[in-house]
This record gives sequence, structure tokens and C-alpha cells, in this order.
Amino acid sequence: MSRRTKTWWFSAGVAIGTVLVVAAALRLWTRYPGDVDPVSAGFALIGTAITAVSWWQARRLADTDVQAAAARLAQRVPAEEKAQRAQLVGGKGRDAVIDVDFAFHPTDGPVSAPPRGSLERVAAYFRDLPAPRRLVIAGAAGSGKTVLAIELILELLAGRRPGEPIPVRISATSLDPDVPVKDMLARHLAATYDLKPVVARTLVEAEQILPVIDGLDEMDETDEPGYGSRAARALRALEDYEHGLERCSLVVTCRADQYDALVADQAAPRRVVRVDVNRVTGDKAWRFVQAVTDQRDPERWQPVLDALTRDGHVLAGALDTPWRLTLAVSVYEQRDPVTGRYVRSPRALTEFADELSIREHLLGLFIPARLAAADPAGKGPGAGRAHAWLSVLAGHLRANASRPPFHGRVLSSTDLVLHRLWPLAGDRPRAIGALVALITCLPGVAVVAAALALVLAQTEIVDGRISGRTVSAFMLIWLPGLVALGLVWEPVRAWREVWSAADDVGARRLHGGRDRRKAVVDGVFAAVGGFLAGLAPIMAFDIDLPLWLPLGFAVLFGIGMAIPEPRDGFRGGADPGAIIRNEAVRTVVAALTFGPGFGFILGLGFGELLDGLPSVTAVAAGAVFAMSLVTSWSLLLSRRYLGLLLSVRGRLPWRLGRFLRRCYDAGLLRTSGIAYQFRHRELQDYLAAHPVPPPPGPEPHGGGSSDSGEEAGTRLPG
Repeated sequence: MSRRTKTWWFSAGVAIGTVLVVAAALRLWTRYPGDVDPVSAGFALIGTAITAVSWWQARRLADTDVQAAAARLAQRVPAEEKAQRAQLVGGKGRDAVIDVDFAFHPTDGPVSAPPRGSLERVAAYFRDLPAPRRLVIAGAAGSGKTVLAIELILELLAGRRPGEPIPVRISATSLDPDVPVKDMLARHLAATYDLKPVVARTLVEAEQILPVIDGLDEMDETDEPGYGSRAARALRALEDYEHGLERCSLVVTCRADQYDALVADQAAPRRVVRVDVNRVTGDKAWRFVQAVTDQRDPERWQPVLDALTRDGHVLAGALDTPWRLTLAVSVYEQRDPVTGRYVRSPRALTEFADELSIREHLLGLFIPARLAAADPAGKGPGAGRAHAWLSVLAGHLRANASRPPFHGRVLSSTDLVLHRLWPLAGDRPRAIGALVALITCLPGVAVVAAALALVLAQTEIVDGRISGRTVSAFMLIWLPGLVALGLVWEPVRAWREVWSAADDVGARRLHGGRDRRKAVVDGVFAAVGGFLAGLAPIMAFDIDLPLWLPLGFAVLFGIGMAIPEPRDGFRGGADPGAIIRNEAVRTVVAALTFGPGFGFILGLGFGELLDGLPSVTAVAAGAVFAMSLVTSWSLLLSRRYLGLLLSVRGRLPWRLGRFLRRCYDAGLLRTSGIAYQFRHRELQDYLAAHPVPPPPGPEPHGGGSSDSGEEAGTRLPG
């Protein structure tokens, strides 16, 4: 059940419960005069209210405990960053990471730094910087800038002392320069780490967040962003963001040439230390290949090792970045799942004529190699279909880089968020979502219309008066009637509201023990209120029903109001597909529990007030109404996602989330918060330019693809 639905029903329940309590008190006072002290009863009610307010205030204070919230976040960030590190480097442990060298370059101001460094010492160098610590990690495409940023995050958190800010990595393409930095950080924390909005805002206000902006060069589809570019505007917003009286500390990763252009246009931040990641030397590449390949057959890679250390060989230039080295190892370490023999010989790499041929050769074989390694039994989609489906997504991202804002929003050119992918099919998913909203709301509207028609048909005016039963029926139907008006408006809202609030932060997911306790408390209160509401018509009309029956339906009512969402993590990180999946699962569970519970409560009253209406029919109608309400108001994101799948049938798989999860497990995609991203921008650009997979087998001596380097991936951010 959506938060909006639960809030509405909670408010309505408080109002109805207040009326029931007051009515019960007056009933007892008039029926048993002298036995009930109204003053004592009033004080009891006031005391109960004060207790409830005190409990709520205690929860608010717990949510705003900065140190406790920071400690919880500091435990969650490393889990996700370690998972991303394993995806980027293709394995776990130190051997999977190339210890690239980098050089420090203070830009201006009284900032000093050592001249050179290595991956293992990056955190120590950062800590030695004077406050505010402001670091820019620059380098060529594929040079390992993101890996260096992740290593910095993990090292800072490993040695974090209480009160130190928590480094949080944010994809630059998700930034909106027009949104205040504090709001942007709070949104990111709430969406990525499932923090309550009040907790996220508290951490930001307490200056406990160190923003790590990853991929600044991906914000603009140009190698020379100007002063008015999105990247420059984002940097100016960060420059104005202060911690106390100082500018905020920050870390930014960006391609060297794009950052040089920003510096030339005086758009770069001041008082920063710039880190230039050096290209991988032949000796380091040689040591990396030896460390990660099969040492039982060292002769396989010997021709490649010789070429890497030979002056002027084309292979040394083609494999001078961590990304290209990882690509080569992934392709040529592929084994046959039956025999265990290697599928390809690395010697073929030494026979290409130029770097472009090597690059396209490796990218063309990367998908088959990774899918074969992750799915040796071949249960998933084949490499050809996976290539075609990923090409559709890559083409959509490439088009977003140059297209104008879509209904007022700039679409990401790197992030694949399931519930935000619907613009791929234009406005058709919106129309399908509105149609789904109409279909789900019609049963509820029909039930209310039928009940109103029955009440009007049985209304008799005798001597200018209406019977008390009819008046009670009118009073009972006013709340469902108001809800029915909201249901009628839902399809219109589903079409008119292009970007809903749920679109920005996704569905709230319950992880912490405090959230589970809150769900239990909400469920208990809902169950108690449902039992009292179900017991009222039984006692009022002397219905011959056992007390366990309203109790059972009240339990269903409570479960439907407070059912927690299923777990959504995998491999230490957040599952981007969990938002859609959890919304659908929670809606079905809430409909099957809340529906019968509410149907029993509402149906008993109507069954007794209207002649000729069996109680079973009334309860069933009430259940249909509640189920219609839940599905209409809860499937906010799933409707658009369903519209996307129906609109692109044949171009993308029906189970798109499962397919992207497989690609993540295979190392073709990575995650950034609730978004999937291609493992590397070079892979994304290659797929966008090559929708048809290449023929199998190596192609040495080739001159490269007919596509230009700009089409296939000249723009290769790290």
C-alpha cells in the first residue's frame, strides 16, 4: 500500500475512531447513569493522547540522532562500494586492482601536496590536505578514476573517527544544477540508502556528508563544456555550498581534457588539489596480467607480455588503461564450460594493425565472454539477444545526451532506472498507465454506485421523515463515496502528472529494526481499530457472529496497513529492480489482506441497514472496493513500467529487470544507487553504434570498423 494511501486511511481512521470513542462514552453514560464518571473518562482520554504524542516525539528525536544515523550510514556505504569495486575491476582482492600511479597538482591557494602517489596511499594523502579538503581526480578514459574514488571512500571509512563526514559517491549525471545542494544530497541519501527524509536531511544539515561526484565529464555531450554547461553550473553550486564558514570538502572525478576546458572557462572550483591518473606502463600491465591469469599455463600470455614491454608496439598503447586490460583478460580467459579449455588464444591480440581494431575486437567479444563465465549452463538469453537488447538501451542513453528536456526534465545519458525508462517509448507508457488506473478503479466506483443506488431505492419518506436505518446508511456511505471520487480522478492524474513524487525517490524500503518496529506498531493499532470497528455493528444490530470472526478480519486489516517490504539487497548493494518488484508485491499483499478486512467491517453495517442485501454479498463488495482502492492508489511506478514493456514488446525482454540483473551478475553493468549503468562508457558507446553483434571469432590484421572513432567511443569517460 502506498504511503499516500496509508496516510489517508490513517487520518480517516483517527477521525472515525474519535467519533466511535465519543459515541461509546455517551452510550455508556446514558445507559448506565452513575456508573461512569465522565470527568475521569475525560482525563483518561487526555492521558492517552499525551502518551501517544510523547511516543511520537520520542521517535522523532531518535530519527534526528546525528551520531547514530551517521554510524548506520557509515556501515552501509562500504557494502555498496565494495560491490561496485568488484564489478569495475572484475574480481575481489588487491590482485584485481591495478595500482596505478598518479601525480598531485595544487591549482591555487595555499595548498601543498606530495608530487606523486599510488592507489594504496590515496586516503593518507587526502587526510593530509588542509581543510577544506577538495580533490579532483582527472585522467584519460578508462584510466581508473572511479576505482580510485571508491578506494578513497573505503579507506576513509575504514579509518573514520566519530564526527568525520561520510564520503558518499553520487553519479554526476543525476545532479540537477538548479536544485540546492542540500536538497540534492538529502534526496540521494533517501533514494540510495533508504534513509527516512528527516534522517537524510539531519545528516546533511549536520555537515556529515562528503560528496564524491563521479563522472563530471558525462554531464555534457561535448569535450569542451563552457561556462554555461551543466557541469560548470553543478561546480558553481558545489562551490557555493558551505560547511560552517568554510567551503565544503568534496571529491570530483572528471576526464582530464574536459576539466582543462572548465579551468580555461574559469568554471572549476578554487583551492583544490588535482590528481592526474597516469596511464598504465608496460611493466605494470605485465605484472597485472601475470597476477590475474592462470599461472599453470604462463606461456599462453607470453606473446602479449612481450608486446607490452616492447617499445612502439601497438598493443602497449591499446592496453594502457585498467579498463582495456580488464577487457582483454575477460575475453581471453573464457573457457569452454564442458571441456574447460580456453576458447581463444591471447596471441591473436599481437596480430592487429592498430589500436582501434584491438578495441572493437575486445568490445565485440566482451558480452559473449562475460555471459559464458556467469552462465556456463546457458540458461539465460544468448549473447546475440543480449547484445541487441543492450543496444536499444545504449541508443536511448546516447539520444538523451543531445535531446532537449523531456516534459521539463533532462534525461540521464548514463543511468538505467527501471521506473524512469518509460520515456524510451515516448508518451505511450503514460497512456497505458492511465488506462491501467482506469481499469483498476472501475470496480471500486461500481461498488459505491451500486450501494448508493440501493440506499436511494430503499429510501422512504413517511410524514416528512426518513427512517433511522436509511439515515445511518447515508452516513455510512459518505466515506466510501469520497474515496470513489478520488478513484475517478486517479486515471486523469496518472496521465497529467508526468513526473510524480514517487518517481524521484522510489518506494520506501524498510531495512532497519526501528522501521520494522514502527510497522509492527502500525499494524497493531490498525488491527485494534479494525476489531473495534467490526465489533460495533455486531453489538449494535445483535448479529449472531462469534467474536473470533471480526478478530480474524481485523488481523488481516492490520497486516494490510503495515506489511513490510521484502528485502531488496544483493551482494552487499541495493537492487535497482527492487523498487518496481516491491511495489507490485506489496500492492498484491495489501489488496489480499486489507481488502477482506475492510470488506468485513464495511459489509456488516450495510448488510444490516439495507433490506434484501445478504451479509456475504456486502462483505464481498466491500472487499472488492478496498482492493480496487489499494491497486489504484499504490501502483504509481509499476503502471508506467508496464506501459513501457507493452510499448517496446520485441525490442526489450518482458522481464527487463531480471535481464539487467543477469547483466550485472555477468559484469556488463554496474549499479549507482538505484540505477544500473554500463560497465564502462566505452561499452555503452560501442553498443549504441553497433546494434548488430559482430560475427564470432577473432579478426586479426583488420583495419577496424567502418564506424568512426567518435561514433564507437572516442568520448570514453573513466
